[in-house]
Amino acid sequence: MQKQTIGKILAISSTGIGNLVLYTPVLRALRRDFPESSITLIVGSSAAASLLAGSKEVDEIIILDKKISAPRYWRSLINNMRKRRFDLVVTSFLDQSLKVAIFSWLTGAKYRVGFSNPVYGRLYTHQVPVSEKKHEIEYNLDLLRVLGIKIRREQEKQPFIFTTALEEEFATDFLLKNNLTRKDILVGLHPGSGLIPGTAKRWPKDRFAKLGDLLLAAPHVKVIIFGGPEERYAAEEIARFMRKKPVIAAGEVDIKVTSCLIKRCQLFISNDSGLMHIAAAVKTPVIAIFGPTLWWKNFPWGKNNQVVRRDLYCSPCYNYAPIKCRDLKCMLNISVEEVYEKARVVLRLPL
Repeated sequence: MQKQTIGKILAISSTGIGNLVLYTPVLRALRRDFPESSITLIVGSSAAASLLAGSKEVDEIIILDKKISAPRYWRSLINNMRKRRFDLVVTSFLDQSLKVAIFSWLTGAKYRVGFSNPVYGRLYTHQVPVSEKKHEIEYNLDLLRVLGIKIRREQEKQPFIFTTALEEEFATDFLLKNNLTRKDILVGLHPGSGLIPGTAKRWPKDRFAKLGDLLLAAPHVKVIIFGGPEERYAAEEIARFMRKKPVIAAGEVDIKVTSCLIKRCQLFISNDSGLMHIAAAVKTPVIAIFGPTLWWKNFPWGKNNQVVRRDLYCSPCYNYAPIKCRDLKCMLNISVEEVYEKARVVLRLPL
């Protein structure tokens, strides 16, 4: 592939918010190697789109509405893509599907990069094998390595999001409204997770509540419970379990302001979720609680982050979805005291 012939690039990351965050090193590398090219990004939701809105790494963001199955919608979208005459299409690790492969092929792009598959792999001009256990960031960057694009420094693998001064101001207003000051040690908790595999990824709410109480007993520590609007009820339920009330941000602010608030925290404790990856992207230390999902593929990127999990014979089992386990030993065997001790060390709290 001759780089000087690449004028228009289409990047596809149409799955979850966390997966988009893990795709951002690809966008950084594309912008670095193709500074004059136009980069269009397809994402799966408006929340995902907002994380990169205004970023110099992309010129345009298109929101793909997967809920629409009408042939007219897809025909219109494909015709729109063909008219743009893309030179290069780069998919993502979580977009391994026949539909995405056909979509990439129908764009008419000369170069199309995706992962190997015996059924649809030949629709790509460049195929990447999946043959070993590695982080999703590394899998995504393999899509560029097959094109001869080199990742020269470890810092280039760091995920990122884009926020503005206005959103930082909204975050400051939220903290002031809830009587949180610079003297406070802010700890974020995220008891939610993505929709798939749903509650199987979630540490029990009563344990988050007990953890919150232990944290709030330490001097100057304040707890903020994060989540989306759909997780507001869970946050309120945890707050009811607690002796001393936390601040609830779940459902109060949008994803961009949430990101700014997470950046203000000294620690973020979370299930395997999109917000966990956002915390890693803004370089807030993370303690991630993992159960059935692939920890080696999804752990929070960065040297200051930790994973708490149990190495059971049946875990991780996410590859065998739907998850039918009833007792969730992988989650229930993780104690409040273990997580708190890790938090205490990070925050340098007294014994």
